[in-house]
Amino acid sequence: MRSTLVVMTLSLGVVSGCGGELPVVVDGSSTVFPISVAAQVAYTRAVEGVPKITVDYHGTGGGFGRYIEGEVDIVNASRPAKAIEQEKAWARGFLWTRYLVGHDGITVAVNPANTFVDALSIAQLQALFERGSTITTWRDLNPEWPDQPISFYTPDPDSGTYDTFVHEALDLSEQREDIQPSADDNVLVNGIAGDVNSLGYFGFAYYMANQDRLRAVPIRKSDDAEPIAPLIETIYDGSYVPLSRPLFIYVKDEAMKRPVTAEFVTFYLDHVAKLAEQAGYVPPNSQERSENLATLSQVKASISMAETTSTPVD
Repeated sequence: MRSTLVVMTLSLGVVSGCGGELPVVVDGSSTVFPISVAAQVAYTRAVEGVPKITVDYHGTGGGFGRYIEGEVDIVNASRPAKAIEQEKAWARGFLWTRYLVGHDGITVAVNPANTFVDALSIAQLQALFERGSTITTWRDLNPEWPDQPISFYTPDPDSGTYDTFVHEALDLSEQREDIQPSADDNVLVNGIAGDVNSLGYFGFAYYMANQDRLRAVPIRKSDDAEPIAPLIETIYDGSYVPLSRPLFIYVKDEAMKRPVTAEFVTFYLDHVAKLAEQAGYVPPNSQERSENLATLSQVKASISMAETTSTPVD
């Protein structure tokens, strides 16, 4: 799994193809990034010629920001679009269609040398991450734990993972300030792997790719609940709550009029189960895949009808 993500990371920002045709530009969530890069690589290998696809990550919020400026065709999103993002995009005529491409479980991780944090409750995470928290050592969180300072490695505020973890799962307005944020999940992984007293969170695939360097912390949804570890099975069956979430791509409707975009998105959705699994996530189930393809067919039919009605008749 690690080698797969390394290959994907090396693909960052690479433009496939040459010539005058504009590339399909994909940007947004670093969590969804591995799935879209897997789609880019597989599509480039599968089709004749060299299609032009670029995949980057600036966080879900950053991807929507670029989309609103007309710079992006497809947004990788680890959360649903916010109302203000949709309002701004649609006000500029940049309509989109959303597709579900996988399921994630945000993973809270510590250094493997940390053997005492056997589980954390949502209440403990709230107390730990809230703005103005006075918890600075492990003993502050649990009197049986060592009196050692905690180092925090987390996504930055543009990240959909940040939004889901802080705002949705923990119901906090803001995260504490004394953290080391990054838009790059690999930076967070390396920080935790190199710091014995560290704690952080990121998408499940990054934990799966680095299990020998990290330890996932099981989560209790309430103080008296059984701790649930992030696993393919617990994400799939919905028991890893409240840190499970769907992953999306938002595709610009106008961009679907270009054959390369339509062909790439079709390939992506036809193979999304394999691509999501390859990237380390839980793939969409059969019903979700069918819904994706039905929606895609509607978009294509709408575009075809619009082009037919706008074509002059001799």
